[in-house]
Parts: sequence; C-alpha cells; structure tokens
Amino acid sequence: MEFELPPSLNIYGNEKIAKDVLSRIWGKRGVFTCTVANTKTSTIPGISDAGDTPELTMFTGPADAELLINRNVTCMKGIPINPGGIPTPATLTMAALELSGMGRFIVNGGCSIKPYVPYFDMGGESGDFITTGKAVKNVREEFEKGVMLGRMLAETNDFVIVSESCAGGTTTALAVMTAMGVVKENLVSSSSPNNPRELKTKVVAEALEAAGIRPGDLKDDPLRAIECVGDPMMPANVGIVCGAAPHVPVIIGGGTQMGAVIASVVALHPELIGNIIQGTTRWLMDDVNSSMRRIIDSISPDVPAVYVNVDYSSSPYEGLQAYEWGFIKEGVGCGGSSVGAIAMSGGRITAKDLFEKVEEIYREIMGDALTP
Repeated sequence: MEFELPPSLNIYGNEKIAKDVLSRIWGKRGVFTCTVANTKTSTIPGISDAGDTPELTMFTGPADAELLINRNVTCMKGIPINPGGIPTPATLTMAALELSGMGRFIVNGGCSIKPYVPYFDMGGESGDFITTGKAVKNVREEFEKGVMLGRMLAETNDFVIVSESCAGGTTTALAVMTAMGVVKENLVSSSSPNNPRELKTKVVAEALEAAGIRPGDLKDDPLRAIECVGDPMMPANVGIVCGAAPHVPVIIGGGTQMGAVIASVVALHPELIGNIIQGTTRWLMDDVNSSMRRIIDSISPDVPAVYVNVDYSSSPYEGLQAYEWGFIKEGVGCGGSSVGAIAMSGGRITAKDLFEKVEEIYREIMGDALTP
C-alpha cells in the first residue's frame, strides 16, 4: 500500500524516495542533532541578519544551543533575534522536540563562545573569514569524529536528524557549492527578505580567488572546499550523515546552507542516495529570493526535500507573523525537526499543533516584553 502523505507535509524532488524514507521512519524513534559553529564571515557588515548586530551573530549558535537544551540563554542577554525583534527559529524546533519527545544533542563544530550546555566536541575551531582562503581548521578530524558520532546515533535510533546554527552559513555554503561546481549563480537564501545577494557573490568571488580555486575545481574534494571557503559546521555534519546513513534514514534539516552538506555527502558517498532527505519549511521552499529547488536539481533530484506547511499568519504576534513576510525561513533544524516530529508521531502531530506550541513557547520566553 502506498504511503499517504499528510496535509502537513509536501515533497519536492523524487517523490518515490521521499515516501519510501517517510514510510520507514513513520511511528519510529528519531534523534535530533544541532551542530553549532561560528565563522567570522558572519561579522562582515550586511552579510547576515542572524543577530541584532554583526557582532552578535557570533552568539547566535551558542544561544540557540542553550535554548534547545535548557529553555534559557546564558551566553547573552535575551534570545537570538533578528533586527526588528523576530525570534530565532529555535522556537519551532523546541515545539517539534517537545511535542514528539524526541531526544536531542548539541554538536560543537567550532564556536568562539562555548554554549553552557553538554555537547559533543568535534575538535573544531571557530572559522575564519572565507576571504582568507583558509577558512576552517581540523576539517579531517571533524569529519572523522562526525562519522563516529553518526554510527553511534544510528545504533540506538531508527532515524537521525542533522541540523545547524551557524550565522553567515549561506555565504559559506555558496562558496563551497561554487568551488564544487554545484551552482553557477547565487541561489542561497537570507534570514532577511532583502537578501544581500550582490555582497555574498562578491565575498565568495574574493574567497575563491584567495584560495586559488576556480568554480568546479573541487567537484570531487568537498572537504578541501570546506577547508578553504566553508565553515566549521560543515565537516561535522557531513561526517554525521556519512556515519549514520549506511544504517538508518537521515533527515538533513535546514535550508540552502545545508545544500553544501548534501552536495558534500553525495560527492563522497553517492551510494547513500535513497536513504537521505532534506527536511525544511514551506517558507524556505517558497522564497522568491533564493531557490532550494534549483539547488536540489543541481545536486541530485534523488535527495528530495520534504517540507512542513507551518503557517504563522493567524498569530497576533508580529515577531511570528514576520516569518510569513519573508524573514528567517529556516534555521536550527526547525524544518527537519518538524518533519521528524510528524513522522515519529505517525502523523498525529500536525502543522497546526506545531504553530500552537510555538506561540506558547514564544509567550513563555518573551514574558512581559511581548505585546500582541
């Protein structure tokens, strides 16, 4: 009997593979991981809105990790917000994890500010500006430890979700995918509706020149591409996927910046196609200023995207309504965790349930600062 997709989910790409993966994880136990990291690239003025100021983007990943584990932020005052008071997508991730009861782990890919929570340490360091052409240290160590972690998680779970919180990550992803020849133009998204596409394209061109790389030069060497122009989230997550996917299905949770992770996995281990899907949001897939669809097509349509139809338009809170206006769209595995929560519950959890839980979490976190 063919798997019936619930109204809360949609598919782009190979529908047969997506439904096969979903049918195998339906009602089964999943585990969620979020790899947090920093790249100095996020502090280039205008390149990232994943923080109220360029300097605060260095706190975004660690603060998201603290929120996910402890429902409280220690490393900074308040919670990670975009300019204008729009809350971190970790609020949706928290909703998905709490409704499903899914286990969660933080992975430290390389943070300049250590999150005050327990985490798996991959041996990474905070990333440098990609314009140095030497952006990430310890890439091989991070990748190998990621493979070990992926295998460990696959031993005790029916599926694994891999995600990230790394400000500036769409720019580093564009650089890696360009170095690999996956994209020939800027298709990556932004946490703002005003995607600074020209600035990102310019920074990526400078980075490739500094590294002595022409587009497509590193088609078969993604780890080298990451070392030159990536960020420390990438080798850890590529490793986790490569370690887990030979044994259990893997949901690669995130938006266009996870395109670099998907492309790297496919380049290293094409035999894993059929056991990996992307988990993301309707906001990301419908973004007019980027194209996850074209990124998927260029990597492999056989790594389909399954995206959740969460809708915030009826919320009385402008901070949440802003998601419908083109802000945020993805991050902190909010799409992947939502897809995973719906699957783990056998479809009992719906997009409406997720929205209602987000409102509850948002009210609790913001407290007196919140006015509809």
